[in-house]
Amino acid sequence: MARMLMSSVVVAALLSAAPAPKSQPLTWKVTGSDVTFEMSDKDVRALRGGKEVFGLQSRKKDFLENFEPDPEDTRDPSDWEAYQSFKVLSVVGPWVSYEESSSGYTGGAHPYAHSSYVTWDVTKDKGAFSLLDVFPEKEVLKALKADGFVKKHAGDAEAFKNAKTVGAMLESLEPGEDCVGFQYGLDNVKRSVAFHHVEGDKVAVRIAFGYDNESCRGNMFVVGVLLPIPASLKPALERASTRQEGFLMKDAKTVKAPSVSFEWEGSKPKKP
Repeated sequence: MARMLMSSVVVAALLSAAPAPKSQPLTWKVTGSDVTFEMSDKDVRALRGGKEVFGLQSRKKDFLENFEPDPEDTRDPSDWEAYQSFKVLSVVGPWVSYEESSSGYTGGAHPYAHSSYVTWDVTKDKGAFSLLDVFPEKEVLKALKADGFVKKHAGDAEAFKNAKTVGAMLESLEPGEDCVGFQYGLDNVKRSVAFHHVEGDKVAVRIAFGYDNESCRGNMFVVGVLLPIPASLKPALERASTRQEGFLMKDAKTVKAPSVSFEWEGSKPKKP
């Protein structure tokens, strides 16, 4: 009996000492495309033909290269610093939406800070995605006009009411005490978006607007709108909302969508 007890103790000790198996990345293929996604708690990657066409961790090299010392720059960078982060918000079909933030001080009169949403169609070049190519502009305009936060910033009520395009509507808005950068907002409406949840035959879309001027740098303002789902988008949204392929913003925490950050600190220049 004593020998059997000793054996059990030894086995238990060996089991407890064994390293925990590494969790495998979540992998899925986008229906009707050659895109495969791999997502872990540290990265999300899109592959085409086995080659990465989108990733987060792979951006660290470019980030650090921005701060390679320049022999001709005589400034003291010892108090300089830089920070960049990415937080994945949703993945619908080949569209990855994430929040990108940058901040720091690299000389000059003041630090810098900026945050925004980005949606990237991984089958195309960065910047090719446009919400106005997915949804009729009249529907996006109607939803923005109905939003209380947007209406509150209407500086010219008549121009706001009569606006026939998103661009014209944005021109009728003022920054207000919030210091919202609506004047730069057309590109935000097109690309600074994420897909939050499905509500009946509509999808909730989040649109992030930046700040108006440097006195309120770093601020970001998120507007939520409900848009009718086009027939062509329904299958991809259904697969994302059920987490068969990708996920929506409301489930980002559940699926442990990754957040990635990079940091850099300056140092005194080397003496010749």
